[in-house]
Amino acid sequence: MKRLSTIMVCLFAMMVTSLSAKAQEVTITLYPGVTWISYPKAEMMDITTALGDFVPMEGDVIKSQYGYSTFVNGYWRGSVTHFMPGWGYMYYSNRTEVVSFVFGETAPQLTVTTAEPTEITAISAVSGGSITSNDGSYVFVLEKGICWATHPNPTVMNDFHTENGNGYESFTASMINMTPNSVYYVRAFVVTLNGTVYGNEISFTTSLLPVGALNGLFSVSDSRQVYFSQGNLQYIGSASAPYWKFAENQWDYFGTTTGQNCSNQNVDRDVFGWGTSGWDNGNIYYHPWDTDNSDGSLYGPPGIYDLTGDCANADWGVYNSISNGGNQPNMWRTLSADEWLYVFRTRTTDSGIRFALARVNNVRGYVLLPDNWKSSNYLLNEPNDTGADDNIITVEDWLTYFEINGAVFLPYVNLRNGISLYDNPNWFYWSSSSCDTNGYTNGYAKCIGFLLNYGGSYSPRSQGLPVRLIRDVK
Repeated sequence: MKRLSTIMVCLFAMMVTSLSAKAQEVTITLYPGVTWISYPKAEMMDITTALGDFVPMEGDVIKSQYGYSTFVNGYWRGSVTHFMPGWGYMYYSNRTEVVSFVFGETAPQLTVTTAEPTEITAISAVSGGSITSNDGSYVFVLEKGICWATHPNPTVMNDFHTENGNGYESFTASMINMTPNSVYYVRAFVVTLNGTVYGNEISFTTSLLPVGALNGLFSVSDSRQVYFSQGNLQYIGSASAPYWKFAENQWDYFGTTTGQNCSNQNVDRDVFGWGTSGWDNGNIYYHPWDTDNSDGSLYGPPGIYDLTGDCANADWGVYNSISNGGNQPNMWRTLSADEWLYVFRTRTTDSGIRFALARVNNVRGYVLLPDNWKSSNYLLNEPNDTGADDNIITVEDWLTYFEINGAVFLPYVNLRNGISLYDNPNWFYWSSSSCDTNGYTNGYAKCIGFLLNYGGSYSPRSQGLPVRLIRDVK
């Protein structure tokens, strides 16, 4: 008991001196059985490094107020991984003799290397990091990730960052919700018991967001992402020089207001027969104003061909210049049926939410959420359910919480059959895929329908349906 009291007095004295970064060297004496010791260094240090040249015996135990570790097969195993400045510890030694040691001089230093950014788009990029120690010894990593900002020297506390777990393994991480055509600075970081270590800083510039595109990324296959256009496709036939454009707002549609239930070339339209881009594909009907519904096979490329490859010009976005979408041909395209179904039914998103029924500005339709959508952006009722009740979303909320975060709204519109427009808006959108299954002939093409049927829906090519164009992420 006398020895223990003496050691505790010394322990208190050493705890006080350990608060200095230049604590005097302290020799620790271990007796067989239990010895109380203090850790006199000013920095945290893992056990193996701190013990320096001292070689523990199998079964030795270090115990703190909050846990313990045992020396087993050459390693300390347990909850005590580091010595903490000013803390006292119980050391149980299996030796039969008295031994002494001096705590290690310095803790190992970590080097963090930031990975060169890749997959840079207008709104996202990928980086990461790797970790090494100067002497090859292990340092406990509490957390690792990357941090980024539009100013130099981003930090975990003040800027965007990821959390990529712990451990020494190299890692990759995605940067999202970025501003197009902007310079960003990124560096990897590691959090240890001694603090945060940052890697080298790398700067890069995000690409320009395509004109007319929304800033959300949507996976349409395992290896492809796209941007959606800012609104449904419109043909402005009433202009002295007719042109194509995207709707100004995502909920906009003409309905019965423009007289598009006719074959007059000089009216505005936003529902079209399939493949009516204006390119002469060798069939009877290929103009946007064609409305004859006597035979669907008279629309689109003759035969059973998709609006791709040799027939790509029959796609509205490939053949035409979109005035508010870059004003050049071959910049946009129509999704295939498989891509429509993938984006609605198959893709994986950060939130698990792909779509929801809604009324935006009192217009009914589907809200399609980007891959990186966060549930915290807006509370949506019954997502991913085609039979759900509508979410009521005001224009203000749409612009504040949805569109700024890349969400797409696909409104119900008045479909056309010949020269008749249906009174009630419905939800079907053309795909670029022809129809050659389930007994349908080349008079039909595939579309995406309100039930989001697996395999897609089918419609006569003469039917007037809306078109929503996309642009591939390069």
